[in-house]
Amino acid sequence: MQQLSRRDFLKYTSAGIGVMAAGMPARLGAKEKAEKDRSRPNVLWIMMDDCRADALGCYGKSWPNTPNFDSIANRGVLFKTAIVQNAVCTPSRMSMLSGHYPHQLGVMAMGRPPAVKPMRVNYEPNLLNAWRRVGIQPVNVGKSNGSVAGRNVYEYVYGYDSDWDQKGDFMPYFDALGKPNNDTTKAILEKRGMAGQYPIVRTGTYKWMIGGTVPLKPEETSVWKLGSLAVENIKDLAAKEEPFFLRVSFNAPHVPFVVPKSLMIDPDKISLPLPTEEELKNKPRFERENLHIYSGAPDLTKKQIQIARATYYSMISLVDLQVGRILEVLRKNNLMENTIIAVNADQGVMLGEHGIWKKRCFYDENVCVPLIISYPKTLPKGKIIDEPVEMVDFLPTLMDMSGFKVPDYIGGRSMTPLIRGDVKQFRPACFSEHDHSKDMYEELRQGTGRRVMARTREWKMVWFMDDCVADKDGALYNLKKDPGEKNNLYNKPEYKDIIAHLENLAKKWDQQE
Repeated sequence: MQQLSRRDFLKYTSAGIGVMAAGMPARLGAKEKAEKDRSRPNVLWIMMDDCRADALGCYGKSWPNTPNFDSIANRGVLFKTAIVQNAVCTPSRMSMLSGHYPHQLGVMAMGRPPAVKPMRVNYEPNLLNAWRRVGIQPVNVGKSNGSVAGRNVYEYVYGYDSDWDQKGDFMPYFDALGKPNNDTTKAILEKRGMAGQYPIVRTGTYKWMIGGTVPLKPEETSVWKLGSLAVENIKDLAAKEEPFFLRVSFNAPHVPFVVPKSLMIDPDKISLPLPTEEELKNKPRFERENLHIYSGAPDLTKKQIQIARATYYSMISLVDLQVGRILEVLRKNNLMENTIIAVNADQGVMLGEHGIWKKRCFYDENVCVPLIISYPKTLPKGKIIDEPVEMVDFLPTLMDMSGFKVPDYIGGRSMTPLIRGDVKQFRPACFSEHDHSKDMYEELRQGTGRRVMARTREWKMVWFMDDCVADKDGALYNLKKDPGEKNNLYNKPEYKDIIAHLENLAKKWDQQE
C-alpha cells in the first residue's frame, strides 16, 4: 500500500489549521465527492476508560457478564495482547490518535501542566483528519481525549478535541471520592438512602471510591444516559445515508467504582490473585514504596478487595447493556454489514494484584486492553490473534480498512497483514512508557523519571530509562513460565544477556524520529 510522508499528510489534512481546524468541512473535489458514497464503510468505535482486557468475557474469565461485547468478538477479530503506549489516559489517547509514541509527542504523563505555555508547538496531525479530508466529520459521544467532558490539560498543545464533532458527555454520578456530582443524584439518595447491599470501599491514601453498590436504577446512571445519547446519534447519522465515523467513549469503568445493586456480581465468584509477602519483597523499590503509597492497597481487607473487584466487573455489565442498545439500532437500520465495529480502551487498571490499585505501572492488567475489530465484508469471524500489537497501530488499521493511505512517518502501522496471516511476528518488541516526574501525585514525582516497558512474546522488562535516575530499579519476567509476573529475575546475573537485548531494542525504538 502506498504511504504518505508527513509533509503530504499535513497537506491533505490541513494539519489542524485553516478551515479544518475551525471544524468546517473542506471543499471536496470531484474525485473526493465520488469517494463519499455508501461503498466506504462506516466506523463505530466503542472506547472505554480504565478497561483491562479480562473485563470482557471473551477474554476468558468466567465472571464477566458481557454478551454484547462477546458477540462482536464472535463475528470479528480479537487481539489477545494489545498494549497501550502509556499507562494513563491523556498520553495514551494522544498516542493512539496521532500514531506517535508519547516521547515523540512530549506528552508523557497526565499531571501538572507546564508553568509557561510553549511559544512554539510541533503539531502532529490527528489521523482522524483522513476522514475529514473526504467530508466525513468524526463524531464523538462521551469522553474526549483527556479527562471528563474534554477537560484536557494538553488541549492548548495538541488541540485534538477540536477535531471531533463533540455531541455531549455526562459526568459520573459520583466523583472519585464518592460524593454525588449532581443535584439529581443527591435527591435520589436523600429519598432512598445511600446504604446498598455491599458497603462502599475506599483506598487508604486518597480515599478513592473503588467498590460498593448504590440504590440507583441502571437507567438513572450516567453510563445509561450516554448510551441513550449514542443511540440518538446513530439514528441521526443513519438517516443521512452517508458514511459516518462515530466514537462512543464511555467514562467507565473508571473510578468511582460503584454500581446499581441490581447489576452487582457475587464477589465470591471473582478469582484473582492476592500478593504474598514473598512476591512483594522481590519487586522494584519504586513499586514497593512510591506506587504502594499512591494506591493505598495494603490498607484493604480481603473482603473489601473482593467487593471492589466485583464492582469493577459489574460496571462493565452496565456498559455492555449500552452496547446491546447500540447494536440493535445498527441492525434495525441495516448497518451491521457495512460498519467497522472496533472496541478498545485507553488503558487498564490494577485491582490489587501485586499490591497495586489503579494504574501507572506496566503489569498486563494496566497496559493490556481489549481490542476487537469486526467487519463482515473483509475480516474473518471468531479469529483470535496471539501476537502482541501496540495501540499506535489501531487507527492506521482502521484507515487501511477504510481505503485511506497510511502515512509512513508515524510509528503505527496497519495490522491487516497480521489479520490476513501474511506475517507471524508483527514487531520485534512492544513498548510502553511513563514519566513519573511529571505525575500529579507528589509521592510518584520525587527521585523518579521516565519508566519504560519492553515486551516480547516471552519476556517483559521494566526499568528507569532516564539519565536523571541513577538506579534502573528494574523488573524482568519470563511470560511463558510466569504469566502472572510474580518472579522478578532482573537482579539475577544469568539473565544479563536478555536484559542487554531488551535494552538494545528499546534504544532503537527510542531513536525513531
